[in-house]
Amino acid sequence: MKILIIDDSSDFRALLRLYLSKELTDVEIIEYDFDKLGKPPENFDWSEYDILFLDYKLGPHEDGLKWLKEFRNKPGFPPTIVLTAEGDEYIAVKSIKLGAADYINKVDIKPKRIAEMVHDATEFSKKTDTDQKNAINDATQIIRKVHKKDQVPDTGLEIGYKFVRMIGEGAMSKVYLAERVKDKKTVVLKVLDLTRVKEAKLVERFIQEANLIAELNSPFVVKIYEHGITEEYGYIALEFFSRGDLKQRAELGLNHEIAIIYATHIAYGLEQIHSINVVHRDLKPANIMFRGDDSLALADFGISKKIGEVSDITTVGQILGTPHYMSPEQGEGKDVDTRSDLYSLGVILYELLTGDKPYTAATATSLIYQHIHAPIPRLPSRLSQYQDIINTLLAKDPARRLQTARGLINLLEAFQ
Repeated sequence: MKILIIDDSSDFRALLRLYLSKELTDVEIIEYDFDKLGKPPENFDWSEYDILFLDYKLGPHEDGLKWLKEFRNKPGFPPTIVLTAEGDEYIAVKSIKLGAADYINKVDIKPKRIAEMVHDATEFSKKTDTDQKNAINDATQIIRKVHKKDQVPDTGLEIGYKFVRMIGEGAMSKVYLAERVKDKKTVVLKVLDLTRVKEAKLVERFIQEANLIAELNSPFVVKIYEHGITEEYGYIALEFFSRGDLKQRAELGLNHEIAIIYATHIAYGLEQIHSINVVHRDLKPANIMFRGDDSLALADFGISKKIGEVSDITTVGQILGTPHYMSPEQGEGKDVDTRSDLYSLGVILYELLTGDKPYTAATATSLIYQHIHAPIPRLPSRLSQYQDIINTLLAKDPARRLQTARGLINLLEAFQ
């Protein structure tokens, strides 16, 4: 594999070379010296390279995104990862609109993350423009049908969204980056093909994901802009997060001050959803997202529930969630309340502080057993000041656990 790096900082090029060499084998890395060479000429042979890392800002005058727009249709132009020192959502979205395979803020770059991006960019290059156009056309037809069912005039793409690119796909749903026509707001559009769903509860979860928090206006919870459902399709338009999730950051390692700040903000999010009697039930780093301004929000309410509702998409005895972050009562299939989310946050806090999960096992059953029966783990001595918080969050008995998110916020803010 041959990788080209175009960046105006020789120090950053050297760092990126080091990271790539550490994680990738059989790779040749070429540093393009912008200060000496300036803008690549018209006859530059892009086909020599498998991946391009391109800086958003090159010196005081050159714009990497303008280069991308100019050169992207050249023969053999490689899949491009845009680099930026700014966390602006605009840069991320514009990069994707211009055909970049991915983008990353420079402060988020670490060896493992950058290697994963190279792999993903390589896979991206295998997907043709025709595939993307077909996916967008399919999405347009889906939303058109949704609005027809809702008696909204059919006006083609002017139904409300312009589709940019498909960014994810599951067994029965697809996720798109889109732009809301009325205000040019960037959104993530999640579309469910109900004709392929065999279990009614999967449809109920999709509906519930939007309905539970659609009216909640909190900076610590994902924003739901619009949602709809018919006999054939359902969709949710939700907030776009340009800086990834907490799982990525936890894998890179955090100092304890940042860990406490993140935990505090997660607790603020829990306080908000608990105030409307919603239990998340799948709180984990992958469901905690970051905006361009580095603020975080709780996301993915697919298996959440409203406390006190007679009807639920799950039943007592059925286990849903992620075993690493599951409370003892959730692992036993019991009904849960807000204290279950606080246990999950305790697991996250332990992981953010230490870099390790409190319990590990080869199987989900063994992992759940540890949550129920294993002793609460001890923090390293350098982090002992947080042990009491871990103890009260990871208490096996909910009655002995910290009872409210507000109580946790007060404890955490005492350390800031």
